[in-house]
Amino acid sequence: MRSVVASPTIAPHVRQTVTAYQEAGFLETFYTSFFTHPDYRLAAALSRVPQFGHEIRKRAFHELPIEKIAARPWPELFRSLSARTLGPRTTDRLWEWSELGFDQWVARNLSVRADVVHTYEHAALATLTAAKKMHIFSIYEQPSQHHTCFSQIARKQMVLYPELRNATDDLQVNTHAARRNRRRDAELSMASVVLCNSLFTKNTLIAAGVEAKKIAVIPLAFPEVSAMEKITPATGPLKFLYAGNQSMRKGVHILYQAWRRCNFSESQASLWLIGNMSLPLSLRNGLPGDVLIREHIAHNELMQLYSQADVLVFPTLADGFGMVVTEAMSQGLPVIASTNSCGPDIIEPFYDGWLVPPGEVDALAEHLRWCVGHRDEVAACGRAAKKKAGSYQWPEYRQNLMKLVTKEWTQFR
Repeated sequence: MRSVVASPTIAPHVRQTVTAYQEAGFLETFYTSFFTHPDYRLAAALSRVPQFGHEIRKRAFHELPIEKIAARPWPELFRSLSARTLGPRTTDRLWEWSELGFDQWVARNLSVRADVVHTYEHAALATLTAAKKMHIFSIYEQPSQHHTCFSQIARKQMVLYPELRNATDDLQVNTHAARRNRRRDAELSMASVVLCNSLFTKNTLIAAGVEAKKIAVIPLAFPEVSAMEKITPATGPLKFLYAGNQSMRKGVHILYQAWRRCNFSESQASLWLIGNMSLPLSLRNGLPGDVLIREHIAHNELMQLYSQADVLVFPTLADGFGMVVTEAMSQGLPVIASTNSCGPDIIEPFYDGWLVPPGEVDALAEHLRWCVGHRDEVAACGRAAKKKAGSYQWPEYRQNLMKLVTKEWTQFR
């Protein structure tokens, strides 16, 4: 089964997917934009340029033989550098230009020799069209919920909280988004199989009219479990952690309100807010009690914070998965997660975490209070979360993916 994977990014789940095809002996070519590898001269040269340091680190793929990788680096490098100096609208248009160019490049290079092509959301229409003409089995991976779901949520939130509207979130519901969403719908209709990572995402696709029989769900796996034993202190403030962009989509404004409603003393609880702020600062100013704010943090430092906190709060309004949830659980940190995420797929309420309806301030505040009043149960949930993380690691995800691909490709033939 000669297989091609095409993704302009090398996100952790993309790396695992490519590795799955390689381990199974199926991978012919991995098409991407910019990557780093010991045998890649361009990456070696750019590693000496300070501005590229972050890109070099996050795009490493040393495990794959370099002859398996085909790259189109320059548009993505230009987009990445421009994002640091230009406004959100210009950066957004450069992102679209880079994605569409990548898709057309893959389509031109796709060969009838391929049996399977594995693509990703918004960077696949030309590739999927070419694959259909060549009778190549196609997988379209949809990491996020269907666009109609978030558009409805965003419009409602902007009515409830007019101060939320800003250039970044407005991009999700403006005319550019409408054009891109038509493209996403065309991709969904063209693919042989649509792969998503949560039941929430699947349900949004079905609600939008995608055939349920062509949708498959494989939750992403947990990172390696920490060997350190986590201890929840019997006294002192309970430490709540939020990690990720502080944006409307992530529902952080709901957390701000719930925290105000709880009005914990500094001896009862503390709140750690970690991640870039894209909401108006006025929404966060004056939060009561002990609140720590850090907008920029390295990932290895975040992993250390997981082991120091007592509960992760993930109040997202719409997330196709939410890898901070699996990261936290792997460190023994239980999670209060919105049901519009991977939460229902991996959390058993009041056993290894908690679930709350999205956008509900009262429900979130109630769970925060419960945790402060039930420290022993919080510690037990953390131990159960870590045990669950150890039971589903990336090798099992890769095996599940290859079983699905083999089964669906056989039926397609």
